[in-house]
Amino acid sequence: MSRQIVIEPSFLSDKLIKQILENFLVSRGWEIDVFMVPNRGIDIKAKRDVAYWMIRANLFQPPRDGIVISFVSVLGEILQRMDDPANKYSVAFPDIRPFRRLWDRLPALAKDSTGITALFINQAGTVTEIR
Repeated sequence: MSRQIVIEPSFLSDKLIKQILENFLVSRGWEIDVFMVPNRGIDIKAKRDVAYWMIRANLFQPPRDGIVISFVSVLGEILQRMDDPANKYSVAFPDIRPFRRLWDRLPALAKDSTGITALFINQAGTVTEIR
């Protein structure tokens, strides 16, 4: 029996990820501020009426041994900025299996208690939101 080898797609640039997220949000009626300078904190702040949506994105595809560190870092960054219960908070990752698995392993209690969602971005520019 032969083993199937799965090759993950090459990843998108930081600028393209933010552009995809911007298009996704604008198409749903959000006004956005995109922070192009790499920093710690919020990458995208969206506003619609009186609602705010804060997004922290993983803007690079780390080496295999850095996936968990990257995931935890991005999650920690958004959690440290959750200061208003009225806001929506999300983390964004490349849509690759290791990030999907880590999100799936995050306990439902943590997701439900914080209300945090994950946005997965694929090579085609599709954004999928998962609670």
